Amino acid sequence: MNKKLMLGVAILAIVVLTSSICSCTERQTSEPSTEPEPGALTTQGYVYDDELGYGFEYPGGWELYVTEDDFPDENIKKVVSFEKKILDDGSQFSVEIELIIKSVTDLQEVKNEFKQGLEMSGIPILSEAAISVNNIDGYDILSGIPTWKLRQIVFFANGMAYIFKYSSQEEFYHMYEETFNNVINSFNIE
Repeated sequence: MNKKLMLGVAILAIVVLTSSICSCTERQTSEPSTEPEPGALTTQGYVYDDELGYGFEYPGGWELYVTEDDFPDENIKKVVSFEKKILDDGSQFSVEIELIIKSVTDLQEVKNEFKQGLEMSGIPILSEAAISVNNIDGYDILSGIPTWKLRQIVFFANGMAYIFKYSSQEEFYHMYEETFNNVINSFNIE
């Protein structure tokens, strides 16, 4: 198989996976509720999950989806997705930010998983770095092709990986990169 065909198949697989996760999620509005149920995810300008003990700033005006079951990986505890739909010259595009919370052994396990997935799909790694936000160690990896980018950041604490994924077409990726950076820089484990 030639590289362009393999890359196209890889991108299609990522889109199909994202679509399947979104299709089995419950759509929630970004309007804050007056009194959230105990353990519920709240979105009052700040996303906070009382049960799993994490929080971060909410990208206002984006659609919110939450999935808590039916995952192909039994270690996944929850997926929180945000989507910004964009109309451009009559075509609809989207920018997505996704948080996956899953049980893992250590940070290296997730790094290896990221690299293996990118290698299998033929998507090149553009940059990678160790990071720390609010005293939580993490890993930041950017991959993509000239027309599309995927950035994945993982934080590890107490046997859990908090994996943020940000992907879009190149021009929209840059347009909302600061929004993603704000989400990452506000991330905290309570």
